[in-house]
Amino acid sequence: MKTVERIIEMHGGLDALKAEPIRIENPPYMRLVIEYVGMGPRGLPMVSVAHYHEQNGDAMRDPEIVFEIDPQGQMEWGPVEYWQDNLEIHQVAVWLENGTAYIKPRLVKDLKLFARTWDRRLREQGFVNAAQSVGKLV
Repeated sequence: MKTVERIIEMHGGLDALKAEPIRIENPPYMRLVIEYVGMGPRGLPMVSVAHYHEQNGDAMRDPEIVFEIDPQGQMEWGPVEYWQDNLEIHQVAVWLENGTAYIKPRLVKDLKLFARTWDRRLREQGFVNAAQSVGKLV
């Protein structure tokens, strides 16, 4: 998620993201929203990356991946959940149960592969450039 990481850094880093989500309009593509959503099942910060569109007045994730990130050194992005509202898909890859974190390794692997492709497409579609016109650049 190098493209998303770059956008977060352009907007002041994880601490700034905790205070305010990043919303990027980049027509003709769907709005991209990057936001801090709390602590994950392994005690790491979680960041949601989602495209949104509206359907019957409702915001629809198309898709959303929630990642745990390890901000120490180079950020590591570990997928936790995947949402695709229009297809009614919700997949949980990592969860906490009775104090123990459980992981679905195959799903994590699949989501990491998808995330790499998605991240590359975000860069190719010009979301980094579009992010430069969204306030709070450092």
